[in-house]
Amino acid sequence: MLSKMLPWDFYSKHPTTIDTKKPGLYAFLISDPYLERIFFDRLPKKDLNLALYSGVDITKDFIEEHFLNLSFFSNTDHIQVINAEGIPAGQLTLLNEDSLDWSERFMILCFTKSSKAFTDFAKGKNVTAIEIEEPKFWEGPKLWQFIQKAKGVNYPPEISRFVLDNLEHHSESFLWAIDTIELNFEKGKINLSELQNLIKKEKWDFFSLADIFQNNPKNFFNTILKKEEFDHEWYRGLFSFMQSHLVKALSPEDIKLKAKLSKYDQGLLDLSEKWSNHQIIASIKFFSELEVMAKSNDQFLLNHLRMKLL
Repeated sequence: MLSKMLPWDFYSKHPTTIDTKKPGLYAFLISDPYLERIFFDRLPKKDLNLALYSGVDITKDFIEEHFLNLSFFSNTDHIQVINAEGIPAGQLTLLNEDSLDWSERFMILCFTKSSKAFTDFAKGKNVTAIEIEEPKFWEGPKLWQFIQKAKGVNYPPEISRFVLDNLEHHSESFLWAIDTIELNFEKGKINLSELQNLIKKEKWDFFSLADIFQNNPKNFFNTILKKEEFDHEWYRGLFSFMQSHLVKALSPEDIKLKAKLSKYDQGLLDLSEKWSNHQIIASIKFFSELEVMAKSNDQFLLNHLRMKLL
């Protein structure tokens, strides 16, 4: 059964995202990659020892090997799957069958896009499905308070007013603002004028990077490699965002129905017309691989990115 909840409501009820005392099959639909990071960073990974896979890895053979044809030497790790929309509908149906025993294992599927396959899967009696709803545009102050709580900070009113008045009300901007504050100021000693200069000078805009990738993929990799500090978490956020961005370009029908298009909407339409579905899907798969590398702090990620410049 599918439950729909706003980020702050789910967070207050499920501080560790899942309960380690309740094993089973879980499916999360979180379209915002930054909210996804918040919730999945809070998974009790030390207790569960989650093995990480991508949706394309979940084949019939994988399910049989890990859940059906178990032997003394079988791998019985708990499993987390990113980009679960890449799992074929037939395999989702197989995961929901009664022949699979979920009494002692966790499998956490992380979807970034709704689909008929997800909707049907979420109705299964063996799955706990949760959709984290995106906040409405007027809920920016609530989102800012939630992001602060999730990051363990609580800023003075004047700092909050500055953030709300000068940044877009979405999780990327709010998380970036908090990271900027924590990197540059001691606790309780935030200088507003200095913060204003920092935000103007150093913001990495993922939307602008998406535009660069659309027009010149090689220039995109050249740009992100200029980042002074090599931060796996930052790269993970970017690669997750790029997948979400490209997935939207695969299905532009909803965008075309909008009465007024934003600059971002128009960019998605341009991308859907300029690139073939094959090119977009290949790029989604590539960014999925990069995200897995970033999440596992793979030491070869930087070299992998540099290869794209050759």
